[in-house]
Amino acid sequence: MFRISSLTLTTALALLLIPSQIVHAFTLNGSFETGNFDNWTTTGQTSVEDSSFGVDPTDGNKQAALQTLQDITVTNAVEIETFLGLSTGTLTNQGATEGSAIKQIVMANAGDTLSFSWNFLTDQDPDPTYDDLAFFTLNNNLTENINIPNTPSFSILAKETEYQSFSYTISSSGTYTLGFGIVDRGDTTVNSALLVDNVQIQSSAVPEPMTILGSFAALGFIARLNKKRNDI
Repeated sequence: MFRISSLTLTTALALLLIPSQIVHAFTLNGSFETGNFDNWTTTGQTSVEDSSFGVDPTDGNKQAALQTLQDITVTNAVEIETFLGLSTGTLTNQGATEGSAIKQIVMANAGDTLSFSWNFLTDQDPDPTYDDLAFFTLNNNLTENINIPNTPSFSILAKETEYQSFSYTISSSGTYTLGFGIVDRGDTTVNSALLVDNVQIQSSAVPEPMTILGSFAALGFIARLNKKRNDI
C-alpha cells in the first residue's frame, strides 16, 4: 500500500494550474507617467505634459504632446517617413511638409488589441490644402485621425477633437514599430498638435493549464516515488 501526503497532493494540484504559455506586457511607459519618453524614440517637437497644457490626460497625470509649432525645431516630412519606416511618399504625397513623431518597438500576438486615446488640436482653419494630418502607424500602415477639430480648446491651440478612444486588432504575431505623428500640410506656419495617452496592447491569449492526463501522470509519478520511499 502507498499513500499520498497532503503536501504531495497540494503540489500535484498546483501543477494543474501551471500555464503552458506566459503572457507578458507589450508596451512600456504607455501613459508617459515617467514624465519623459523612456522606452520611446522621438523626433521633432515632442514633450510630456500634464493638465497645465489645457487638456486633462485620460490615464494618470501625464500625456504625450507632439506639435508642429512654428519657430520650434521640427522634422521634415521625408525624415518622418524614414523615422517611422513608411514608404516614400506616404506623407509627402499628401502635401506634408514638417512635423513630429514618436515610436516604440512592440511585440504582439494575433488577436491582441492595440488601444490608445488621442486628441487632435489645431489653429488651422478648415481648408483641404492646408488641413494638417494626425496619424498613427503600425509598421508600414498609416491610419489617419479623421476627426475634425471643431471644439473650442482651452489649451494653447484654438480647437480640438477632444480625446477619442481607438482600438485595433493585431492580425498576425510579430514585432511591430508603433508610431504616432502630426504634420503640417501645404505650409509651415500654423501649429497643430497630437496628444496621446494610455497606449496599451491587451493580450487575447488565455493561459492554458497542463492537460489533465499530463497532470495525473505527474501525480502518479509522485505517488510511486512516495511508495518507493516507504519501502526502503
